Amino acid sequence: MKFNIRKKLVTLAVASAVSGGTMMMAAPAAAMNVSQNGVGQVLLFPYYTVKNGFDTVFSVVNTSDKTAVFKIRFREALNSREVRDFNVVLSPYDVWNGAVTATANGALFRTFDKSCTSPRLPGMVSAADRAAVGSKGEIDFTNTLFSGTNTDGAAQTMDRVKEGYFEVILMGVSDLSFTSTSNVLEYNAKHVNGVPRDCAKVDNLFLDTAAMNLLMDPPENILKGQVMYLNTANGTAIDAKATALENFQTANSMVYPPSDLRPDLRDGDVDADYYFLNNGVPGGGTVVGSSVNAVGALLSATSLINEFATGGVANTSWVVTFPTKHHYVDGVGPISPFSERFDTTDVLAGPLGTVGKSCDDIKVSMYNREEATEEEVGNTQFSPAPAAGTLPSLCYEANVVDFNSSSVFGVGTNRLSMDTSAVGGAGWAQLKFAEGIQTVAGLPVIGFAAQVRTSGDLTANYGSAIEHAITREQILGLTP
Repeated sequence: MKFNIRKKLVTLAVASAVSGGTMMMAAPAAAMNVSQNGVGQVLLFPYYTVKNGFDTVFSVVNTSDKTAVFKIRFREALNSREVRDFNVVLSPYDVWNGAVTATANGALFRTFDKSCTSPRLPGMVSAADRAAVGSKGEIDFTNTLFSGTNTDGAAQTMDRVKEGYFEVILMGVSDLSFTSTSNVLEYNAKHVNGVPRDCAKVDNLFLDTAAMNLLMDPPENILKGQVMYLNTANGTAIDAKATALENFQTANSMVYPPSDLRPDLRDGDVDADYYFLNNGVPGGGTVVGSSVNAVGALLSATSLINEFATGGVANTSWVVTFPTKHHYVDGVGPISPFSERFDTTDVLAGPLGTVGKSCDDIKVSMYNREEATEEEVGNTQFSPAPAAGTLPSLCYEANVVDFNSSSVFGVGTNRLSMDTSAVGGAGWAQLKFAEGIQTVAGLPVIGFAAQVRTSGDLTANYGSAIEHAITREQILGLTP
């Protein structure tokens, strides 16, 4: 797999006086960008977990008057191997919601929502199932793609499916009437008295996705997503939002069967323009080939900035997720901007010789609330610690950084412990992506800081999510 990017990178819109006037270059039409409006074609949810008593509850909203078809895909935290995906059909203005919850040895997806899926979920297969009060559809997560012959060197147990992140990719929309029986998708997905007319007929359409693509229009910027991490036992809820990408695919619909691993972040526009603002100054470029490079450029940051509070009643954990990383390290490369291949042997792994990991160095600066500081801390390590003299690393796709051993989301392989004793228990930190082999400034990243404060009542606590601030370079590019 090879990704290239044309160095057609410009600083788009630096205001300059020309003959007494001001000239500004506009953003390219339909450029891919991180939505400022909270709606898009792709929703990247930074984390799911069923650990430490949490369920992950989320919703996807179709904000349009069109029928929308999307793929939802859950990926485990270590190497983004898929643990479950399926297709969802939303009629105009519909909302679909569900949850990831724990099982005896893993996790499953569950929904009480009646909207059509393909395949139809166990528990909502028949029309009678779907119409029944309190009916629920659910499907277990699986370790198929990282166990047996699919092993990647990391753990193969079901414990690995208990946390990760997930993505929603809109495959196409239709403005055909939902009142005409000849429009099989639109008519049968439409709710009547709260239940779709016939999800079996909708499901059968996905047996011939070529025919579906002939009838559907390209995706539009219409999906909104929200996620909540809910612990009912201790009364804690932490809300976060999905990162929405606009104009991911503007040329064609891309409906795939539910059994297909596509679409993914490679399936956006070919030779796509991408566009971003940095300190109020527009920038961007044009990708040649795979759209995953455009996504990576949009999400790239040279550092993350956020707060921490620990000790007494407060706990803090940062979620740091690299949603494009597997395209560059899983079975390929490593390809810039990531510096190690995620592999099964020392020989094929990265320069540190890791197995079942793909590590990128970081540096950390910490500050307390009264301006005391410790610059570029280098003694925070995964366990077991690397050799003396090496920097701390983030080695997985979805990482959790725990401050002062106060984990919000419980224990896991993908944890990094941060000791802030040099500056105290509360303040802010800057996590810097150290330079490696990457030819783009920083790494593509999303996430948030989760803070939980206890009230003294074990069933009534307080949770909040603080989105990461970032620093970035003005001009970004990938030239592997």
